[in-house]
Amino acid sequence: MEGEFLCKYCGAPLELEKAIGGVVRCVYCNNAQTLPKTDVSPAALSFLRMGEHDLDTCDFDKAYTAYAKAAELDKEEPEAYFGMALATFKVQFLKDEVNERMQPICHEISDGSILDDKNFRRALELATDEQKREYRKRGREIDEIKEEFYDLQRKGLDYDCFLCVKVTEEDGRTRTADYDRANDIYYYLKDEGYKPFFSEREMKGRTGADYEALILYALYRSECMLIVCSDESYLKTKWVKNEYTRFLHMLANEEKERDAISFAFYGTPVEKLPSGKKVQGIDLSKPDAYSRIGNFVEVHTPEAKKKREEEKAKKQQKEAEKIARKEATLRAYTEAEREWKRRKEEEARLEDERRAREAEERKKREEEEKRRVALHEFEIENGVLKKYKGQGGAVTIPDGVTLIGERAFYGCSGLISMIIPHGVTLIRAGAFYNCSGLTSISISDSVTTIEGVAFEGCNGLKSITIPDGVASIGGWAFNGCSGLTSVTIPKRFKGFMNKGLQNIFGENYKKIKFTFTE
Repeated sequence: MEGEFLCKYCGAPLELEKAIGGVVRCVYCNNAQTLPKTDVSPAALSFLRMGEHDLDTCDFDKAYTAYAKAAELDKEEPEAYFGMALATFKVQFLKDEVNERMQPICHEISDGSILDDKNFRRALELATDEQKREYRKRGREIDEIKEEFYDLQRKGLDYDCFLCVKVTEEDGRTRTADYDRANDIYYYLKDEGYKPFFSEREMKGRTGADYEALILYALYRSECMLIVCSDESYLKTKWVKNEYTRFLHMLANEEKERDAISFAFYGTPVEKLPSGKKVQGIDLSKPDAYSRIGNFVEVHTPEAKKKREEEKAKKQQKEAEKIARKEATLRAYTEAEREWKRRKEEEARLEDERRAREAEERKKREEEEKRRVALHEFEIENGVLKKYKGQGGAVTIPDGVTLIGERAFYGCSGLISMIIPHGVTLIRAGAFYNCSGLTSISISDSVTTIEGVAFEGCNGLKSITIPDGVASIGGWAFNGCSGLTSVTIPKRFKGFMNKGLQNIFGENYKKIKFTFTE
């Protein structure tokens, strides 16, 4: 295992030589974390790191692909399968600065338990005992978030507006000016009768799964989001980005209204998210800022949405009634015209039917004539095709023939393709002898016997399928078929190898690929 590994909690270099069972504990912050196997290939390790980066940036599809590639390169690497499970359940880990731990962040509430996921179970199968403990611990945390989310849902907790804000400066202790502004907005909205969510006021000592579940629940329940931000660099902070990214995902899925997100800045405008998406904003330095915030929240409350939908429905109803009246008026003036049109259409339909009948009758006459002409090409007596008198081309033997007589098509070089229909049981000796132009033949499964030299000299044939019903093939039946390279033949003839097949196919049998049907 090559390259330096850094602690996910404090960023210090990990002392890999102190790892036990694929788990190493950081000597600086004492937090444990799982590692790939020591003999993992550089290529697989590269994909593991890609997957970890994609999870960190919430690109879960790319993360899954990277981890799957790592698993493909090293099928025994548990970290690859654990990564695929996290990507499937859209779980990101972020550092909780207050509790010095990596907090699982769920971007969706998925059905089922991650502990039952096939990739998670595969990771456990491959993991050491130490790794299993860590995987199960993280899996239980993820499931606890889901259960807590549903518990909050059962309690009927509700929110109107999610306040997204960077709470502390980089030292982790000093409050930002935006924190104070968000705090003022929170209490203003509370006083106005709204239900805002501000983590610093709503968490009440929650940590871990309880903390993340409430954040996720508030994102789902809040009809709008206010990003309180006076410095664009704050938008790149992981926790801030995590919150508005999840909300934007719900906007994209039309779970929220398109204009349900806004900036609240002070003086200097903040207008775009790092992705380039433009967002409306409210300047907190303006006298009417708080009333505008109230209006923003109000128009996104369920009551306001319902009222807009009702007004929209009324407008649509009025428009529908207007259209109906117009159509009724139009009907009154155009009934005669439509009746005339219906008559014309009926006449056209009857004319089309007449022409169709005539065409069908003409087709039948033509086909009958073709059959009459075709029958003149064959000399048939009591079901025996004695002689073909045509010029060749694509030929189908007429129905009713049960036996193709000796030399029936002898020397017919113009014959290109042949269909032997159901009902024919016997192909007599020399029936197609020296039909050098024959390139394709379809033999019905009713044929039971092909006599000797039946197809001798048909050097245009490249492949042939002998149906399962054929029980007997005479000597030299396909002798001289120099173009023949592929033969499908019943399994019963497998015992003829090699001399028996040579007797049927002649010296050419050596270059033929035989496929034996079951």
